[in-house]
Amino acid sequence: MISPSWIRFQWKTTTLPSLPKFDSRLIIRNATAAEQASVLKVALLALAMNTDWHDATNEVQELIEGAIKKAFLSEKDPSCVVAAHGSRIIAVSVLDVTPESTNQLISGPWVLTEYRNRGLGTALLWSSLEQLANRGITVAYGMTRKNSIAAQFVYPKFGGTIEPLSAPIQKELVF
Repeated sequence: MISPSWIRFQWKTTTLPSLPKFDSRLIIRNATAAEQASVLKVALLALAMNTDWHDATNEVQELIEGAIKKAFLSEKDPSCVVAAHGSRIIAVSVLDVTPESTNQLISGPWVLTEYRNRGLGTALLWSSLEQLANRGITVAYGMTRKNSIAAQFVYPKFGGTIEPLSAPIQKELVF
């Protein structure tokens, strides 16, 4: 079960503003099937360098590996958004594109340490919500730890509101 330190955000994807500004040398796009290993590597590096998750690193690592396998089941259209600097993937956001899911932002925006604080997480969140909207999801959900950087500075953007969890949710792919 998820401990009380978890919260879930909700966004209406039908009312997204324009893409926010970020470093123009970086590109945000959908992942390709050939990038599965790179996405996993970036996700695990971002996890290892994120102090919000140190007490759950091993458990989260297993969940990430499963989530990425699921996101890349469709070789034509993986449900993952990446940010690239040249040919290097530097940030990822793994998605669950199932409309009835209680957590479409499986990983949320995970950015390598050296690229943080440049607006990239915000732009990646926007792109993730846009991809969900393009797939017909009008309300998207993302879960994270209550005191995480994402909960404090990223997820409230674009109309993200905290939705109380009325009952504990069984362990899902949540970050």
